[in-house]
Parts: sequence; structure tokens; C-alpha cells
Amino acid sequence: MQFSTFMLTNERVTLTNRGVAYFGAGRGLTPSSLRRRSRAVRPQPHAACARGRITTMAKNELSTTRKLSRRQFMQLSGGAAAYAALLACQPSSPVSGSPTPGGATSAPTAKVGGQAIISLGEPDTLGPTSRALVGAYIFSFIANGLVRLKYPDMTVVPDLADSFSPSSDGKTYTFNLHKGVKWHNGQAFSADDVKFTFEFMAHPLNPAPLSIDLANIVGAKDFKEKKATEITGVKASADKIEISLIAPSPNFLTSLAVTKILPKAVLANVSPADIAKDPFARKPIYTGPFKVDEWKSGESVTYSAFTDHFRGRPNLDKIVQRIFPDPSTALAELRSGGIQQAFVTADQFADFQSNPQYQTQQLAGTTGWFLSWDMTNKTFPFGEKPFRQAVSMAIDRKTLVATVFKGLADENYSLASPLSWVYNANAPKNPFDQAKAKQLLDDLGWKVGSGGIREKGGVRLEYATMVTTTTRDWFLAIQPMLQAVGIGTTKVDVVDFPTWISRLNVGKYESTVNGWGNFAIDPRSDLAAHFRSPRTSGDATGYKNDQVDALFAQAATAVSQEEQKRIYDQIQMLAEGDAVYAYLIRPKVLEVNVKALSLPQAKIQAEIYDGMPQWGLS
Repeated sequence: MQFSTFMLTNERVTLTNRGVAYFGAGRGLTPSSLRRRSRAVRPQPHAACARGRITTMAKNELSTTRKLSRRQFMQLSGGAAAYAALLACQPSSPVSGSPTPGGATSAPTAKVGGQAIISLGEPDTLGPTSRALVGAYIFSFIANGLVRLKYPDMTVVPDLADSFSPSSDGKTYTFNLHKGVKWHNGQAFSADDVKFTFEFMAHPLNPAPLSIDLANIVGAKDFKEKKATEITGVKASADKIEISLIAPSPNFLTSLAVTKILPKAVLANVSPADIAKDPFARKPIYTGPFKVDEWKSGESVTYSAFTDHFRGRPNLDKIVQRIFPDPSTALAELRSGGIQQAFVTADQFADFQSNPQYQTQQLAGTTGWFLSWDMTNKTFPFGEKPFRQAVSMAIDRKTLVATVFKGLADENYSLASPLSWVYNANAPKNPFDQAKAKQLLDDLGWKVGSGGIREKGGVRLEYATMVTTTTRDWFLAIQPMLQAVGIGTTKVDVVDFPTWISRLNVGKYESTVNGWGNFAIDPRSDLAAHFRSPRTSGDATGYKNDQVDALFAQAATAVSQEEQKRIYDQIQMLAEGDAVYAYLIRPKVLEVNVKALSLPQAKIQAEIYDGMPQWGLS
């Protein structure tokens, strides 16, 4: 999972304003066919999200062998989507700290020993060139970085480094390494492995270009261009690593959090250009709590406990990850005990929830859904804030949650996840208030005309809403709410995903049901992708606020998280105050496991896998 590759793609994601795309690892056992408004919908459908485009996945990662790449994640986006993965550049952490295990609450009364069988998609590789998003979950329990992400607030905490601190000018970071760490082959981990990892990623023979953050390390560019024999800005000594930057970067630590350290003794003679073909790609050696025993393509991946892990051995002796081409087989296996843990759909969840043989968790939704408009449209009042506020106030989210999602969703009022450190709980909201919605439209001069549809200057307030087969039924539930305030909604344009993608740009549509997945990229980038202009990888709204843009520029030079938090709070006050979107709901992620298997209590899906060392049999 290369730092350079990921940061290149993440850079592109931060410039995206096209929406999200369905994807997930084990999000549900079968596709949900939303045929009736009253029927429960799958809370997190599958797809690939990337660079403002989307692609659907016929089967979820839980039961499919199909893989989703981070390159696809960059090339696809979509508003019909839920990105629940965990990879990302995350916010700057405090200047130092002590190691923090997974953020999930410990599993109760778990004993040491035994094995768990789970259902999870097949990775593309387990080496540093991994681009399959399912690999993100796997890397969280087989590998370590200098630092890691703490869920669900997306901050950075120590990992292989016991502590870390920046210099006063923010250009040099010192990492104090944990002593006594071993690789899965029993050899000792050292600071030389860290320096090797950076030079492996920046190697002239590595086909991946330098990311912005890797290029910001002193000497990395010269090393890549064969002008130097080492990266001079990475200094290794005993139990310490010092990294010097060309310029301060608020993203550096968060970029580092997705970089898994590689063993120099194992890979020193392997060309970065050939790593995907090396045996390491299928049976790697890392420092994580579990090690890879065997990978049978299309069947399973088996992991065993690394008893010498520096944080202590995990509870389970073995994890077997089964790969199911047929989702119905996976569901049958979960019911029969052939697998012990999975993620299911909303229409399946109630059966497991009421069965005493299973335990369930309702995890916070990673995707927020909303209505969006082409604000450059001059025929309709999409560019006027009171109109957008009126639409938001016309939507009865409580009813949507109860009827369409069977209670398995939360009302949504923001782009940022309420669990993220960047979230501003005080940002303006536009909750359900039908009377006020009508008044706002009256004040704009749109008066109720024939058929209850508002008119102004001979134009009826009746515009087209573009939906997909997934979001169509959701919009059917919203239609009467908008009609109740005089907005015509009969022009529903149902399109396939490729068409939806191609039209999700200003000038190509009027309105759509859109969405954005959090916990996929840096939460600061969530905001930048939608509220900062210009949006170079596609602009679905045409939104621009000079004050907001100025604040984003300030945030780019703010090193401390406290200063960044203050600035991003201001950004949300302004942008959310502009009512760029009419927010809808956040569907929950639904986890099921047999009662004999104890899992940590988590808030988001990433914590389930991050906390795998705490899994155990009761």
C-alpha cells in the first residue's frame, strides 16, 4: 500500500465534487432491489468511488471476488453511493502521544485461542502496490506504519513510533521507535526499515510518480531522478527516525498514517517494478498482529496470530477469510455457521437481530445523502440560497428514516460526518419546517399556480431530477414532500450509472440525488471537494464563495490541529450556511456475528477490522 501511490490518488480525490460511488467490503450479502417505497433498502450499496466517477458492483465485497482499485476510486465518482472504506490522509495529530490500540471498545470475556471464519472480498495483492480497497481492511491487522489512524474521529496516533513531534517550524518530524519490534519472520525491526520504505517508494525503478507529500521530503526528488543515492531528508539512527520537509505540511502525518513499513532484509534485492510478481505479494512479511499463512485464489486467505507482536498477541489463533462468488452461498453459510461474521443488508438484518444465536451491531453510516442542483442554471432558482433552504425544510427526514429505511438510518444535516474531528456541530441546519419553506418560496416571488405548482414570470417551478435505479425509490418518497410546498417533481429522469456520471457536471443536469462517503479520504478533503473552488476534476454545483476559498488557503498553512479545527469550523459555518445541499439521511452499516464470537463494540465499519486483535471466542 504505497504512500506515493495513495497520496497521488488522494490528491485527486480532494479535487472531486461529483459525489460518491457504492463500494464496500462485506457491506451486504445480496443486492437490494428497491421496488417499493415501503421496502427496506440496503444501507450501504456497493460500488467504486474515484475521481468524480462511479461504477456499480453487482456483488458486495463480502461475497464477491471482484476487486475495486484505488485508481478506479480516482476515476469514478457518483452521487449514488457509499464509500465506507478507511483509507485516507487524515488530520494532523497532536505533536506527540502514546500508542493507542483500536478505538473500538474491547470484546467482552474473550478467551485466547480458536479461529474465526469471516466473509470478505479477495484483495488484488498483499504487497505495497495494493489498490484494492478490501486490502485496506486487511492491512489494518497484518501491517503497521509509523503512525496510524484512530477511528472514528480520524486523528493520527502512534504505531511503530511510540511518540512523535514536529520542530517549531513544522519542517522536521522526529519519531521515537518502539523497541523490540519483530517482523513476522522473527527478524528485528529497525529504523533502517523505515528509511528503506521511503526509498523503495521513491525509487527510480518504481513506476509510480512521487506524490506531493513524498516529493516534499528533502532529497526525495533528487533520489527519484537518480541525482542522489539516498533520500537525505530521512535520517535513521538507533531507535529514532527524523524526516525533514521542504515546507511545512498539515497533511504529512496523515499521509504517513497509510504507509505500511516494509522489511529491508526481505525486499532489498527486489526491484520496485517487480514487487507485484514477487512471492511477497501473496505471502508478505510485516509486523502486524496477524500474519498471512496461505492465499488460495478465489477461495480463501488464512491468517495466524503473530505471537511476538509488539503490542501483545491477538486473542484468536487463526482467521479464515472465505471468498464467495455467489452471495446466496454466503448468506446460507452465515445462517448455517459456515461463516461467523459478515455485514448484511437492511432487509436481512431484522432476522438476525431477533435470532438469539447472533449478535448484531448498527454502525454509523459512512455516507451522507443529499439533493444537489446545477446552480449555474438560469431558468430555475437553484443559485438562490432561500430556494435551497426551502427544499431542505420541505423534507421530513424522520419519516424517510422510519418508512424507507425501517429506522436503520440517521437524519443527515452535514457533509462532514458527525464523528469526525472536523465536524462543526454548530454549523447552520435547515430542518423540516414546511410552513417556513413555503414562506421562503413566496418571498422569492414563486407563487402557487395551477395544479399547486409555483410559477414566476411564466415559468413553472417544475424541473427534472436525475436518479439511478438505486436512488429512484428514495426520491419517490421525497416527491410528495416537495409537492406539498409547490415544487413540481414529476420530471424524474432515471438513468444508468455511466449516463449519470457523464451528466454530473454543471450544464448537463438540473437536480439529482447525490451522496458523499466519509472515512474514505481526509475529512478536510471531504469539505474541500465540495466547497472549495475551482474544482478541477468536475464541478456538479457551480458553488463558489470567496470567503470560503480564502479560509481553505489559510488552512493549507496551518500546522496544528487546533488552528485547523478553528478554520474548518468557519468554513462549515459559511458553506453550510449557504445551503449548498439539501441533506437527507445517513444509512447505517449492519454487522452480524455468531454469539460465540466476541467482537469489539465499534462506531464505524473500519473499527471492526482495526480491532481484530481483540476478537475472541467466548
